[in-house]
Amino acid sequence: MIKKQTKLFLVIFLVLSFLYFFTRLFGLTKLPVFADEAIYLRWSQVIRAVESLRFLPLTDGKQPLFMWAVIPFQKIFSDPLWAGRFLSVLAGWGTLLGIFLSTSVLLSWEKIKKLPQDFAQLLNPRLFLFTSLVYIFSPFSFFFDRLALADNLLSMFGSLALFLSLLQARLLRLDLSLLLGLVLGAAWLTKSPAIFFILLSASTIIFPNIKLFKKPNPQTLRLLFFVLLSSALAFLVYNILRLGPQFHMIALRNKDYLWTPTEVLRHPLDPLKPHLSDILTWYQTLLPLPLLLLSLFALFFASSSLPLLPLLLIFAWWLAPLFSAASLARVFTARYILYTLPPLLTLATLGLYQSFKNTSQKKLRLLFLPLILLALFQSSRFFWRFTTNPFIAHLPDTESGYLETWTSGWGIKESADYLLIRAQENPVVVGTEGSFGTLPDGLQIYVEKVPHLTVIGLGLDLGPDLPQSLLQAESAGDEAYLLFNKSRFRFSSASSDNLQEIFVFPKPDGDALILYRLHSN
Repeated sequence: MIKKQTKLFLVIFLVLSFLYFFTRLFGLTKLPVFADEAIYLRWSQVIRAVESLRFLPLTDGKQPLFMWAVIPFQKIFSDPLWAGRFLSVLAGWGTLLGIFLSTSVLLSWEKIKKLPQDFAQLLNPRLFLFTSLVYIFSPFSFFFDRLALADNLLSMFGSLALFLSLLQARLLRLDLSLLLGLVLGAAWLTKSPAIFFILLSASTIIFPNIKLFKKPNPQTLRLLFFVLLSSALAFLVYNILRLGPQFHMIALRNKDYLWTPTEVLRHPLDPLKPHLSDILTWYQTLLPLPLLLLSLFALFFASSSLPLLPLLLIFAWWLAPLFSAASLARVFTARYILYTLPPLLTLATLGLYQSFKNTSQKKLRLLFLPLILLALFQSSRFFWRFTTNPFIAHLPDTESGYLETWTSGWGIKESADYLLIRAQENPVVVGTEGSFGTLPDGLQIYVEKVPHLTVIGLGLDLGPDLPQSLLQAESAGDEAYLLFNKSRFRFSSASSDNLQEIFVFPKPDGDALILYRLHSN
């Protein structure tokens, strides 16, 4: 029976893994490079070229694990954007597996007593089917699985930390403690919110075993030792960053993103109230809301057969970081709560699985079916737009930067292709707006190894005269270009007379990226 179930699981695993990768890889680079993607990918290229700069992201207070992890894929794929986004696709697949394993442990809570003997109990084919469908058809996961951002890697480590914490609560093993510590440390090397995982993992291990503290014994000390070991190992891994001279920048930059507790106490409902409104908007837009509501509804009716305390702990993994972020964040966008998605989808999977498993819920399932189909239709429509023509897709206002304004990279790849052709004939110098972000980093990632093509970030305070560096390059016989967003173009009419418009790349908000060639009088 176990062998038959394992074979069925392998078949379903392969089929649904193929479905996952198809939905994530199809049209992967249709959406142009986003500002933070450009920065991260450029950092990866610089680190790859100059190993002594491996801690370069610390200069902006960013942990470097994502940038380090991108480097092997840059060696495989010629398109730097594809390389970075492929890493996120793999991280999303890891998140899916983490959700499945966490759900499996909870459903097998009383049966798991020893590994690896009891591992086969976790390989439930029907559960993997529900987990995969919930995750694959979530627009939230779909959208961010296809962006080269550190948040997706953080989400993967969070899902694995939840699984290992639940498993450790049942088994109390040294190897699990070490593995959990490494996962927590890797998460902390990715982004600072990983601190939540460390606190929540300790709670997840301790509370199901709280009875050990009523009459302390050697098993109590063993429990505390394993919890402290995981936390200490995570701290040691994180402190690798002290090898970088700008380690202190992490704490400084965190202040730019978070209110202090004292400030929050002065205005407890601001930003909490508007941020909760943002979260509701994101859930309405980026989750198949009918499926989510029905899953939680089913969970309410099926919870009698699930262990209550671990179930409440999964709620804590979802809600505690979510409300903390809503209370403390100065800057708040959907990707900043992406790491709370795995426990939420774990709850959704549990609800669906339990309702379909329980034969007494047949009428309830008949009610669920049309709403589930509606959720799948909504998700499929979202997928189609973003894989074929994201230019006309719609996102919440807080997420508009992926499609609009200076943070979206419409036209950068096309400009790079044109400039690469020109650089084969003559030396090319390109001046771009900005000095950090979508430009010039978004252009530099495509032209980094071209010897006769130089990209110069000119900043934003330009005009009314043309930059002297470009005028000198043009007078020396080089081809000189300007790459600017129309909304930021501040040059005088006299200067504009020396500019020949090569390409205009419109943006959904009416702005446009324009490539000019400079001709001096």
